[in-house]
Amino acid sequence: MFNELGLQLDQLKAKREALLETDQPAETSKLLSFYARITTKVTDTERCSVFIHDPEGGKVWLKAGTGVQEHEIEVPKEGSIVGKVIATGETVVVSGLETQSGAHKEIDEKTGFVTRNILCVPIKSSMRNEITGAFQLLNKTNGQEFTDEDISLAEEIAEHLQGEVDGIFLDQQVFGFSERLYATARKTMTFMLVSIVVVLVLSIVGVVGIGTLVRVVG
Repeated sequence: MFNELGLQLDQLKAKREALLETDQPAETSKLLSFYARITTKVTDTERCSVFIHDPEGGKVWLKAGTGVQEHEIEVPKEGSIVGKVIATGETVVVSGLETQSGAHKEIDEKTGFVTRNILCVPIKSSMRNEITGAFQLLNKTNGQEFTDEDISLAEEIAEHLQGEVDGIFLDQQVFGFSERLYATARKTMTFMLVSIVVVLVLSIVGVVGIGTLVRVVG
């Protein structure tokens, strides 16, 4: 039974990976990428990203963005600006990041991008009291700072993305739960088999010991 479950899980993984690699991306990914491209033009920013919260892994990963590929960026929830936004559920604006240390510096080294200022807003689930992701803008052009208008627009877009991000978040949770359930089941079965073998060995040893004792006494 567990081998069959493992096979089904492997097949599901393969199908999922194939879907991500297809030339025709899912409608959700296309929509998120569209919002990211349009928002950079409207707000005069260099980049825009949509992040998904992974509470089990304690991290945040990139789903869609300008100038980067899906999953290209992954940061810990602790110690990152996007992680702070997800943890607090509040909008964060930070400037002068080119001279500050943090998770953004590691990403800059990896991508060759230089982060100067960030506007990051939480994406909240429309069905649960939970933060499922974040919408982030990087670097206002011409040395500008993010305005109240930029913040209002980003927060409004985050509301429009609730349904799409919620679906990705839940899919991630269900898939992760399935993997953990399978791993637990395998461990439980292994423990049961080992226990049975030990009991059988002890029984055999006990029988052999009694037989030897009877021969010695006789």
